[in-house]
Amino acid sequence: MVVLQQFRFIFKSVKKHFRWVEEETGVSGSQLWALAQIAAAPGLRVTELARALAIHQSTASNLVDRLVQRKLVRRDRSSTDQRVVRLYLTQRGQTVVSKAPRPFEGVLPDALMRLPHADLRNLDALLAAVAQLMRVRDASGRRTPLADM
Repeated sequence: MVVLQQFRFIFKSVKKHFRWVEEETGVSGSQLWALAQIAAAPGLRVTELARALAIHQSTASNLVDRLVQRKLVRRDRSSTDQRVVRLYLTQRGQTVVSKAPRPFEGVLPDALMRLPHADLRNLDALLAAVAQLMRVRDASGRRTPLADM
């Protein structure tokens, strides 16, 4: 089962990268990706962050809570609409991002983004077929950051 070996190789590489990121920065892979997204677009809203990370909004909100607690991110409420909260890196958050290993999003998302679109569509169809054969019924994992699995 060469394909199974490929899956093992990919999973091990992903885990190894996340461990390395955490050792180098003190933050998880998903936290680093969130920090990098906020650094690239200061003033990002939580809904926009969730979309950028392809995670559920409540997951993004919990992620931001942890980053705020660690003083890596600050929330600023709009003076005109208190419902609007913008996210900014603190100096400490900027330091983490500036010293962090690349790719920020992790090795698997980075590789997928570099695949030709047609190959990505084919891979998606094949993985959907595998999931169907596995009788996967709980789709909640679709929006869980890889670093948190």
